[in-house]
Amino acid sequence: MDDTIIESRQELMVSPSSGGNKTLRTAHFLKPFIKDSQQQIPHFPIFSQTTTTKLPLQVTYNGWRPPHEEWKKWVRKLEPKFESLWIKAGIYHAIKASTYEIKRDDDLILELANRWCSKTNTFVFNWGEATITLEDTKVCFGYSVLGCSVSTPLLNSEKEAEEALIEARRMFNSSRARKVTQRPWMMFFMENESKVEHEAFLVFWLSRFVFPFETISKSVFPIAIHLAHGDKIALAPAVLASVYRDLSLLSGIINKNVTSLKNLRVTLWAPFQLVQIWAFERFPSLMPPYPYSKGHDLPKVARWGEVKMMKDINLKKVLDCAGLKNGFLWQPYENSPCIEVYNGKDKWKCDNPCLDEELLSFVRCLRVCELVGMGSCKEKYFPHRVAMQFGMDQDIPDMVDFCKTDPWLSYTKPMAIVDIKLCFQLCSSTPGVSSRYYDWWKQSKSGEEGEDLIKCEESYGPTPGFSFKFERRQMVDLDKEDDLLVCELSSCSDDELEVVGNLNASSSHQFGDFISTNSGDEIAGCNDENEIKSPFCDRNSVNDTKEESVSSFTLDMALDLENRIQKLEKVFGKLKEERFGSRVESV
Repeated sequence: MDDTIIESRQELMVSPSSGGNKTLRTAHFLKPFIKDSQQQIPHFPIFSQTTTTKLPLQVTYNGWRPPHEEWKKWVRKLEPKFESLWIKAGIYHAIKASTYEIKRDDDLILELANRWCSKTNTFVFNWGEATITLEDTKVCFGYSVLGCSVSTPLLNSEKEAEEALIEARRMFNSSRARKVTQRPWMMFFMENESKVEHEAFLVFWLSRFVFPFETISKSVFPIAIHLAHGDKIALAPAVLASVYRDLSLLSGIINKNVTSLKNLRVTLWAPFQLVQIWAFERFPSLMPPYPYSKGHDLPKVARWGEVKMMKDINLKKVLDCAGLKNGFLWQPYENSPCIEVYNGKDKWKCDNPCLDEELLSFVRCLRVCELVGMGSCKEKYFPHRVAMQFGMDQDIPDMVDFCKTDPWLSYTKPMAIVDIKLCFQLCSSTPGVSSRYYDWWKQSKSGEEGEDLIKCEESYGPTPGFSFKFERRQMVDLDKEDDLLVCELSSCSDDELEVVGNLNASSSHQFGDFISTNSGDEIAGCNDENEIKSPFCDRNSVNDTKEESVSSFTLDMALDLENRIQKLEKVFGKLKEERFGSRVESV
């Protein structure tokens, strides 16, 4: 039986964005995929996007819990004593992550949910599929991929701690409030010595940040006790399962014909900070500037704490055009996996003393499985559909039939074979897609949407003024185009320069009138506070109820062209002054 999860073979590979740069090379694909032309190719479930601005929808994010200042103090109080135990249990980074507050961007979450496909648990963009993976959950929030299930029962020797927690909970139930709210629980154990303070600390953390409840949940007591003893629990699949579940819930409501309903409300309990941080890490144009680089030993969420969201972003354009010019980062994490494999004298080496654990964790992220969450929450996980997020090449993904056995058994299936192909791929070049995958994707999209796909600008880059490692690479092509125009201007005759100067002045004036005329349009249906209680208006600032002669996308093109024209006008002025001397007035 072949238990490998990666297959290497010679394949015609192309660029995922254009289908160009055809190269016959050894490619590395995640299983399962369509193996031959005789096999039935699955139909991709493409659906039309709903205009979210028309939905009278109020979304309540009950899982988006900010940290109290007292919580931060409690973490600082217990950290010196329990840091090594937290590291052993695989929760140190996750606890530290809970001390950072993430400012929510409702519009971004709704735009992403509008592209969510519940059949594949992936975001469907016009340029490809992407999703939140176990790797994202591990790297961004520090949740462990390895460990026991969240439903692992307690041993008899651990029952005493559980009884103490139950007794404390019973005390709160007998109070005037008659429910165990989270803040009083925290304050009680912070201010009173208790043998189970550490367990109570973890109960609060689990109930508020990991598996959010309105009160202190008795269901997390066994998990807290296991963690307090240093036992590792696989929190990553359970958290990700809840995020998948609520994304499907929100997407289903958005994509149904509910425009006639009034005061429609939906409550989400998953920690949706993960959705927003995933978008920040992978879409450079969405990244708000963060003040400084946090420590390398902290989860990715640390650098987004307290950062203010950027305004006036055309979210639809950013998401739809991300397939061009590195607008989407398939591999944004420099240190994941932490397996710095290198080839020395034909022998593969790794300096990481935890190689086995890191390798097993990474393989878990690559394998198709069912994610086991709290209670009855179970969600399917399809990493083979987003292979490029792991540095692998993408082929046509095959359908997966799950057995009716315990899904946890499939998740913890022993890693039977780890061969050199995996190590080789970790050191390989930029991944691509097979030619047949590109044709399949193009056919799937064109069959559903015809020629109405949005045409994206090739020069779309990151937010101006944002400094990051990919900025130079993204902007280089745009700069080359402008430099080419400058070279052409410098070689023009005097008469041609005069014509170009007149054209630039005329174009600048016309675009100024164009922008001032069309930029003030308002979105219909977003002024009724009774129908829409949350900021649900699209940032495109386009009235959906009127026929628009110019789309918001064209308006953005005009703004970009205006900036480039101004730049060329300055260059033109300098060239003209150099050629004719100071007697020529500036343009």
